[in-house]
Amino acid sequence: MAVKEDTINLQLSNYKQEGLYLHFEDSSRLVLTKEVIDQTAEKFWRDPAKIPPEIKELDEFQRCSICPGRRPTGSGLCSALQPVLPFLEDVDKYASFDKVTAVYRVKGQEVLNVAATTMQIALSYVALLSLMHYCLHEREYWRYYFGVVPLSGAETVAARVYLNIYWLHKGNKEEIDKVISQFQEELMLTTKNLVKRLNLICKNDAFINAFVNAQMTTAFLSMDIDSILKDHVKTQSL
Repeated sequence: MAVKEDTINLQLSNYKQEGLYLHFEDSSRLVLTKEVIDQTAEKFWRDPAKIPPEIKELDEFQRCSICPGRRPTGSGLCSALQPVLPFLEDVDKYASFDKVTAVYRVKGQEVLNVAATTMQIALSYVALLSLMHYCLHEREYWRYYFGVVPLSGAETVAARVYLNIYWLHKGNKEEIDKVISQFQEELMLTTKNLVKRLNLICKNDAFINAFVNAQMTTAFLSMDIDSILKDHVKTQSL
């Protein structure tokens, strides 16, 4: 990829796999795809040089109390960490507000989503993947994120999530409110515990703030969502 001022030139053949591609100002590139995650996460976990055994044994590093994969001892790799571990060393070179050009490809789609953004926004893809596809508990909510582009920003993501919830629950206000309340409560617990784990292994704050932002997105669902939707529709129609 070539970047010159406000112009970005993409070689489309470099973005065939589903996932996120990050291009930095120093011309370095980081590929965060599901294929790479699945190939390297377990290897990373088993390498004692990556995460010291004494950290793995800490209470803060164990699976959540509501995790269906929790063992009697509470031990074992938190499944939600799998999308994080393979990229931890590379991402830790950057802070939350460092600039990056992000290219995001959705599975089965030819359209590329490109954004000049910050690390914490770009890594929203990893946070979403972690919570909605790898977390053994939260992934029951994945359908509410159908069609979401993680690079869109918190309010845009919240608007899409709310519309998905509204449609899936056929506009039943009582049911929608119940779902949102439960979703927020459970996501708050899992993200809070994930941030604790990340604080034990991260040297920088990019991944940490990406998960904090994911939690903030759900907060918009119980705020003035009607105003958010109106602003979103107005912006999209201009």
